[in-house]
Amino acid sequence: IRSVEQDGRAFLFLAGGRGRSTLYAVYDYFERAAGCHYYWDGDVIPHRGELSIRGLSVTEQPRFEYRGLRYFAHRGLHRYQAEHWSLEDWQREIDWMVKRRLNYFMLRIGIDDLYQRAFPDVVSYPNATERLPEATAEGYDDRTLFWSLEYRGILRQKLLAYAFDRDLIHSEDCGTMTHWYSRTPIEYLEKKQPRLLAQASSGYSEQTGLCWDPRVKENLDNYFRLTETYVEQYGRPELFHTIGLAERLIFDDRKQNMNMKLLTYRRILQRVHEKYPLAKTLIASWDFIGWWYPEEVQQLMREFDPERTIILDYTSDHDDPDRCFPNWGLVGKFPWIFGIFHAYEAQNCLRGMYDTTKERLEIAKDDPFCKGLIYWPELSHSDPLVLEYLVENAWKPEQLTIEPLAERFSLARYSQFGEQMNRAWQAYLPLIKLVSWGHYSRRTPDDPDYVKYCHGWSDHRSTLVDVFNGWEMFALEETEQNTSWVAGEHKSRLAANRARWEYLLAQAKPYRENISATLQALYTLPDEALDNPFVRRDLMDLAHSLLEQIAHYGMLRMALWRAQFQAGEDVGERILAQCDAIYATSEILGRLLTCHEDYSMNATMDGLKKVSPVNPVFEPTLKHNLVNGYCRQAACEPWNNLYLPEQQVYFAWVKENVRANN
Repeated sequence: IRSVEQDGRAFLFLAGGRGRSTLYAVYDYFERAAGCHYYWDGDVIPHRGELSIRGLSVTEQPRFEYRGLRYFAHRGLHRYQAEHWSLEDWQREIDWMVKRRLNYFMLRIGIDDLYQRAFPDVVSYPNATERLPEATAEGYDDRTLFWSLEYRGILRQKLLAYAFDRDLIHSEDCGTMTHWYSRTPIEYLEKKQPRLLAQASSGYSEQTGLCWDPRVKENLDNYFRLTETYVEQYGRPELFHTIGLAERLIFDDRKQNMNMKLLTYRRILQRVHEKYPLAKTLIASWDFIGWWYPEEVQQLMREFDPERTIILDYTSDHDDPDRCFPNWGLVGKFPWIFGIFHAYEAQNCLRGMYDTTKERLEIAKDDPFCKGLIYWPELSHSDPLVLEYLVENAWKPEQLTIEPLAERFSLARYSQFGEQMNRAWQAYLPLIKLVSWGHYSRRTPDDPDYVKYCHGWSDHRSTLVDVFNGWEMFALEETEQNTSWVAGEHKSRLAANRARWEYLLAQAKPYRENISATLQALYTLPDEALDNPFVRRDLMDLAHSLLEQIAHYGMLRMALWRAQFQAGEDVGERILAQCDAIYATSEILGRLLTCHEDYSMNATMDGLKKVSPVNPVFEPTLKHNLVNGYCRQAACEPWNNLYLPEQQVYFAWVKENVRANN
C-alpha cells in the first residue's frame, strides 16, 4: 500500500505479488483508512466522510505459506455444517477468507457425484426422493441425500470456480479415500467387485466402508481415476491430500499393520508424483494421535520426500503432549502445518486451550519447517473468537495471548456495545481455557499426569447432552444382585476416575465468580443491543456455553459424590439436590436455545428447501445425523423434546437408587 505525491496530485497504489495478495492490499487499505472489519457472518463498515490516500507506506508478507480451514461432513444445523450451505453461503465464506488473508481450504463434505463422473457406465445417479442405498446405518453414517447428487455436483463446481477466481488453494483427495462420509456406491461394488481390504477393527467394516485393497493394481488405478476426474472437472493438480488407511487396524499384529499402512502411503505417493510431478501432497495427522506411536510416525517421515510432502497436523492443540507434534520428529526436520482442531461435532460451545496453544504455536512460528497454520474443527463457525485467533496468527503470529486479542475483537465487532461485550469475554475466558477437545490419551493410572489426560469422551466436553448419551462416565453396569449406579469404564478404575473429577473441579473452582461476572455483563446489555446481529449471536454463544459448562461441572460433582456415597459417606441429600439443580439449568438452556435460528433444526430444513428441492425422506436422516451417540449438540428441538425428557428419566432413576441406598 503506497501513497505517492506528484504534480500536486495524490496517488494510491495497491499491489501484490499475485491476484489474491492484491486483494489483501485492497481490504487492508479499507481496514486502515476506514476502520472496516470483516467477519464470517458480516462486515463492520463505519461511516466516513472521506478516505485519505496520503501518508501510507505499507509492505507486508505472511509468516505462513498455507493459511486456511477445513470443512467437514457432519450434518445438523446450518450455521455449523458446511454441507448445508448454498452457493451464496459459500461465496460469502470465500470472500471472508480473502478479506482476512487466508489462502487455503479443503472440502471434506463427501465426494458428491465423483463416481458418476468417473465411472458413468458403472454408477448411476441415485434417486433423489429415496434413501441412499449406501446409507445402511443410522446416526451420522446415514448419508441419505437432501439435495440431488446432480445439484451437489454443480454446486461443488461453482463454489470451487468462485474460489479459484479469487486465487485460493484447494487440496484434492487422493488414494484410499473410502471412509464413512465417502462410501463406495453399491453399484460400483456389484459391477466392479474390487478386492476389499479386510480389517481387524470394526469401524467402517461394512462393504461400502472398506478400502479397496491397495496392493491390487486395478484398485489403485480406479482410486486415481476418481482423483483425476476431480482434477479435470472440479479442481486443480497443485495440492493433494490423503488420509491413508485412517482409523483402521488391518491386522491384529502391530508390525504387520504398520507395514500395510506404510505400503499404502508409498503406493499413493508414487502415483501422485508420477502423474503430477510438480504437485505437493498433504499427509493428514489424524491417524497419528489415535493409532500410531511416535517412533512409527518418525519411521513414516523417512519414507517421504520433504520437497513434495507436507504433514498436515490439524491436531496440534491436543491436550496430552504425548499425542502431539513435538514427539513426531517434525520440528526442524520435516515440512509440516500447525493445526487447531478445537472441537468435535457435538461441541458447538465456546472452548479453547489458548495458553497451551500459545506455547505450541511459539514452537511453530520459530520453526522454518512449519509451513502453515490451519483450523479444522468438526463443525464450522462454532466460535467467533477462535476464528479471529486463526486469521491474526496465520498472517503474523504475534497475537498469541488471547486476552488482548479478545479485547480488540470486541471493540471492533460490537460497535458501541464493545466495552460491555469485552467484559463478558474477559470474565468467561478463564473458563473457556478449561475446556479441551482431548481424547486418545494412553496414560495409565500409575502415570503422575494421569488425572490431567486420562479422560475418554465425557468429562472434557463441557456439554451436558453427552452425559445422557451412553458415554463411559455415567454408564449403567449390570451386576448379579442389582443395577448399580457406577462410574463407567470399570469399578477397578473408580479411584482413578475419582481423582480425575477432583482435579477437574479443582481447576474450575477459582473461577466461580467469573460465572456471575459473565452473566452480569450479558444481562445488563440494553435491549437495543439485540438489534446488533453480532451482539445477538455472540451473546447466545456465551450464554449457552456457560450454562452447559455449569451443568457439566454439576454432573462431575455428582459423580464424585456418588463415589463417596458408595463408600458410605452421607452425601445422598446433596445428590438429590444436584439432580434438581442440573435439570433446572437444563430447562433454562432449552428456553434460551429457542431464541436464535442458529440452534433450530426446523430453520435449517426451511433454509435447505429455499436452495433446491429437498428429498422428502431426509427429515428422519437429519434427526439421526444430529441426535446420535457422537453428534449431539445444542439444538432447540431435540433439547426440549428429547434431552429434557431423558434427563427426567435419568434423574428419577438416580433419586430412586439414592433413596434405596444402592
